[in-house]
Amino acid sequence: MTLMACFITPLITGLLLKLIKKLVKPTIKNDLEILEIMLITGGIILAIEHVWHGEIVPYPPFLTAMQNPSDILVLLREISVVGGSMTIATAVTWFSIISLKEKLKEKILSTRILRVKTK
Repeated sequence: MTLMACFITPLITGLLLKLIKKLVKPTIKNDLEILEIMLITGGIILAIEHVWHGEIVPYPPFLTAMQNPSDILVLLREISVVGGSMTIATAVTWFSIISLKEKLKEKILSTRILRVKTK
C-alpha cells in the first residue's frame, strides 16, 4: 500500500533551502536557487496530481490510504524512501546541469581567448 506522501520530502527540502538561503544570503550562490525551485515546484506539482486523483483530501486524515493509525510506519517509509529517492534524483540532476553549465562556460571562455590570441 502506498500513501502518496512522497511529495513531502522534496517540498520540505526545497523550503529548507529557501530558509537557509535567506539566513546566509551573502554566501549562497544563485545556482542553489535552481535546486530550490526544482524541489519546490516538483513537490507542488506532485501534491496537485495527488489531489487531482483523490489521494489527498481536505479533511483528516488527508491521505485517503491512511485510514488506520497503524499506517504511520508505512507513511514514514513512503516519505523517507520514495520521497528521499526523488529528492536525491533531483539533486543529482541539478548537479549535472550546474556541472555542464560550468564546462560550457570554460569552453566558451577558452574559445574566446584562442580567438583573441590568433588575431
